[in-house]
Amino acid sequence: MRRVALLVLIAACGGNAVFHLTAPDNDRDALSAALAQRQLPAQASPLNTAHVPRVFVLEAGAGAKKTIVAYDLAASSILWKQDAEVQSRIWVGGNFVVELEAKQLVARDQQTGAVKWTTSVPGEFVGASADGDRAYLVWKEDAHTWWLAAYDGSSGKQLWKADADGVLGTPAAHGGVVYAPYNAQWLSIIDGKTGKPLARIRGIDEQISVVRTTSRAAYYGSKQGLFELDAKSSSGTRANSSYAQVLVPPQLDHTTYGRDAYDPVQLAYTAADRSRILYSTTGGMKLADDGYAVHYFRYVFGFDLKGTLTWAYSHPRVELVASEHSGAAILAMSSTGELVALDPKNGGVRLQKNIGTTAPVLGATFDADGWSPPAQGERVETVAALVSIARDHDARFDRVKELAVQALAQRPGGEVTKELLGVLADARAPQKLKDVVVDLLVARKDPASLSVLAEQLATHDDFLLQTTPLALGPVARAIAGLGGAKLDPAAVATTLAALQSHLDAPTTQVADLVFVIDAMAAIGGGKERPALGSHLLLYHADDDLGTDVAWGRAIVVALETHGGPGERELLRQVAADPRTKPDLVAVIRDALALD
Repeated sequence: MRRVALLVLIAACGGNAVFHLTAPDNDRDALSAALAQRQLPAQASPLNTAHVPRVFVLEAGAGAKKTIVAYDLAASSILWKQDAEVQSRIWVGGNFVVELEAKQLVARDQQTGAVKWTTSVPGEFVGASADGDRAYLVWKEDAHTWWLAAYDGSSGKQLWKADADGVLGTPAAHGGVVYAPYNAQWLSIIDGKTGKPLARIRGIDEQISVVRTTSRAAYYGSKQGLFELDAKSSSGTRANSSYAQVLVPPQLDHTTYGRDAYDPVQLAYTAADRSRILYSTTGGMKLADDGYAVHYFRYVFGFDLKGTLTWAYSHPRVELVASEHSGAAILAMSSTGELVALDPKNGGVRLQKNIGTTAPVLGATFDADGWSPPAQGERVETVAALVSIARDHDARFDRVKELAVQALAQRPGGEVTKELLGVLADARAPQKLKDVVVDLLVARKDPASLSVLAEQLATHDDFLLQTTPLALGPVARAIAGLGGAKLDPAAVATTLAALQSHLDAPTTQVADLVFVIDAMAAIGGGKERPALGSHLLLYHADDDLGTDVAWGRAIVVALETHGGPGERELLRQVAADPRTKPDLVAVIRDALALD
């Protein structure tokens, strides 16, 4: 009787038991059988019947009208353009694409763009998907019922439908199976031909709100991380599944692994498509090439498995509105219709071409799994890209600029130092960014940069010429950071002379003088002592410098620590001079341990 009562309760939920709380979960045998049923290509390949790489672009139009542009990536030519009142993103099938127009799901021929069939959406549109043979539609009928239905890709005939008494999200599909996220906790795997439930995954320690398919793999997860669907997914846990979390810098906040299947806003192309983690795997959630990328509005950044930025790409002027990792290339489309293909290993630009759009691009769907344009001396522009980002005046990306200068500072060479100094010279650069650059210059300790830093000291305060030294204090601090490094003697001599010119200049601010003294002591190797001794004798009774404790400590430490007996005798004489300011006398006595 108890078993009969349970069956009655299950039946009362309605539908065919595809989406119910009581369905079997995490059955390894059922999952293995479902995975074996998929009809996947031997090699990564576009989904369309011709297996030709394509991208379907949505252009803005007048009023509700928009324009779909179908573009052949291999032939570099437009297949067709069709005006339509598109209200969603575009989903790609075998010989058709589907999208929402008004209250209808519309299927168009991939070769011509002509309408193949339409079907009314019976309720509130939740999402759609497609595979080689069928289209799939999810809608909400009332406050408590959701439906998933399958339609023949050629005729539009409804093949089956299944109801759910909980929330369904936008599905994904490939190889004859459908992946339907349910109640943010389950992923149901369904036979696309019959609607028969094949297996179901229940997330035990993570929600399921993101689902993505390629021609050979399926991924699911949330904002926290991603699973690759395989037999180990039956555990339902991160620890015992093929699972990965990548490290994303805080400057790239709001970046996600994919579209939120439950967010109605993301049914259309939105700004959420412009901040995406891009990845490909070689099985078991092992990231291809031991890295991943992040598309962030106008930029694409490459990272290694430790989260270290290894390359960067900055798109000129406008944002990239869509992106995809094909497994062989990172593909992106700009708002002006420029197609970009990048090498996933080093960010090299393999292709940069305008596809011929005539209106702003709202978004795009790539069907190009496994495709990349031939690598023909692609341009690797990481340093230039980082500089471009750092010097960008768009205030929306101030935090991204900090990431760029941090990555730039990790690269050796005087040219990099020159670019960092250029940020300090930019009147429009935010002060916080300049503060970050100063700290990076100090911490960088790049011997090859000494001559560049010395060149920066060539400018002085000059009323007639209306010049003023740029970032004298930070530059001096950066030079001081090179103390102990193996430096070119000629560059050291030039730098000491440049520092001394500021030491002797009456217009040099006291705060900057402290850093100049520190820099001379750090790299001088004793050659700075005469200049510093003369400076002390000249200003020990000065009403400004002589009373400044920071200046006093800097000059005394430089002479006492880096000097010899002669410098210590000089300090004793200065301390005994009745004209020496009392604050300076106290500093000297403390340094020399005098009574």
